[in-house]
Amino acid sequence: MGVFAAAADGRCWYVSQRLVDAFELSGGHEAARLVLGDEGASDASGSRPARARSSATATGRPAHLRLETPSGSIVADCEVIAQVGPDGELAGWLGVATRPALVAAPAPDAAGRPASEPAADPAASGRLLPVSQRLLETLVDTSPDIITVLEPDGAWRYSNATAWRLLGYREGFEADQGILALVHPDDLAAASGILAEVLAGKPASTPVALRVRAADGSWRFLETITEDLTDDPVVRGIVLRSTDVTERLRARERLLEANQRLGTVIDALPIAALLEDEHRSVLLTNEAFVELFEIPVPPDELTGHSLEELRPVLSLRFGDPTRDPSPERLERILAGRKTVLGDRIPLADGRVLERDYVPVPVEGEVRGHLWLFRDVSHQAETEAVWEQLLESQFEENRKLVELDEAKSAFLAEISHELRTPLTSILSFTELLDDGLEHGRLEEQREFLDVIARNAGRLLRLVDDLVLLDRIETGKIGIEWGAFDVPSLVTASVASFTPTAEKRGISLETEIGEGPPLSGDAQRVAQVLDVLISNAVKFTPEGGRIVVTARPIRRAWQLEVIDSGIGVPSAERESLFERFYRASNARAARVPGSGLGLSIARAITDLHGGSIELADAEPNGTTVVVRLPLGRQPAGAGA
Repeated sequence: MGVFAAAADGRCWYVSQRLVDAFELSGGHEAARLVLGDEGASDASGSRPARARSSATATGRPAHLRLETPSGSIVADCEVIAQVGPDGELAGWLGVATRPALVAAPAPDAAGRPASEPAADPAASGRLLPVSQRLLETLVDTSPDIITVLEPDGAWRYSNATAWRLLGYREGFEADQGILALVHPDDLAAASGILAEVLAGKPASTPVALRVRAADGSWRFLETITEDLTDDPVVRGIVLRSTDVTERLRARERLLEANQRLGTVIDALPIAALLEDEHRSVLLTNEAFVELFEIPVPPDELTGHSLEELRPVLSLRFGDPTRDPSPERLERILAGRKTVLGDRIPLADGRVLERDYVPVPVEGEVRGHLWLFRDVSHQAETEAVWEQLLESQFEENRKLVELDEAKSAFLAEISHELRTPLTSILSFTELLDDGLEHGRLEEQREFLDVIARNAGRLLRLVDDLVLLDRIETGKIGIEWGAFDVPSLVTASVASFTPTAEKRGISLETEIGEGPPLSGDAQRVAQVLDVLISNAVKFTPEGGRIVVTARPIRRAWQLEVIDSGIGVPSAERESLFERFYRASNARAARVPGSGLGLSIARAITDLHGGSIELADAEPNGTTVVVRLPLGRQPAGAGA
């Protein structure tokens, strides 16, 4: 009915639930009073609890008690054993209560001694074996494992409450043909062999899973270890300790069935596949897998191993394909327990794999991992080329937008450049016509000068447009010859000196001596004209312009330095693009077409030279032109 344990003072520190329920106990102290009694308390037999404790302590053997409910009815018999410490002092009590129907309370002997005191004759000690046996049976009743005790000849003696609970039989059930009658026919030979070995003194040390029939006719898988305790004075039998592994084995069977079905699919897949169990051991692979990773063994030889163990047979070009590109990535995939598709893995040999991960659930628990690998190197290369094309197309579109914007700005600028001289020409033509009637010759001459100047302006603009088009189409003609650079520079500066003086600008030269330069003197002069014209245009009154020319490292270097409005640093490179005008020039409303510097660069390139804006003071611009000696320009003679 139950087990109890008490300290030396009689206070129980453990009472089994079965005993609590039987006596309707509410606490340890009440249990202590019930089982061991209060000091000085007596029952119908005259202080039997105290006398039983005294007897158990003196002899070290179990003493007999009878437990009573508060109403006085006898419910069960009880045996208590005194626990003595190493120092000989009483340490506590251990007792077991049994039902009267199973163990009857022995009557007092002829001398009137209570049954709790041991008799002097040896026969009295025979009663101790059933007590110890009942104590063992009660202790194992609460075990989570199934405990079965067989007689030395293999006949069934006892099974604990766990066995009845799991198998569904009522306590006291006895199989008609012994315990082997409950074993599945397919496992009967194994069970009989194990039992025969145990009876022959060869106990099985390895657990064996056997199918045992339950009361409802179903089969339970019991993983059993057999121990021969026939020589033990308490047990004197064969002990079977079994664990119910039915659900675990059925889950494994379902997984194996699923694996078999999945294996059929995997074998037929044209892509590399790897199936692992929950411990990451290989269950299945296919031929495509070993080919992709250059594994020199067939797929079936990988089964049961982990990829970590397979590193020696994997190609040195590959690592663990599930751990690439990083172990952290793998941990996130496994922890997420969700399907991951299209995971890209770059390989050391330049190839690119695409990986899919699919968790394999069994009854709601992930019991496997399916990996699929595809070589997508060609696809990745195509995608990279496509991305480059898209990027290139984007860049072209950006340039087209810029060109469109430049064209719009050019049209606006060129319309202004054309309108201004045309308006002047028309206006002064009308004035000239009006002046003919009145004979104002001086005014007429001034009007003709204005007309000629604006017509020349229009002509230069047209020439610039034609020249730029011919340069861009490669149709420009180059008149090749040697010329003196100092003379060319002096002539160009002289042509702008009157204009500079009118605006109060100092125009100076610093010219060195050097060898003649091979090229088109007229085109080089055009470059200088563009640079000096811009310097005069953007330099305010009182400013200074210096034009230098000197040979440096087998080249002539020409510089035009002004103290004008300068060029924003972010716009320096763009300034040489056609139709481009600096933002500060537009803001100052200085007229211009934005063609001059682009023409100057094109002519310089034809001569194999260079033109650039050098660092200058915050207010001012320095343009540097370098023309190599002894070099025929690109396109010469065209």
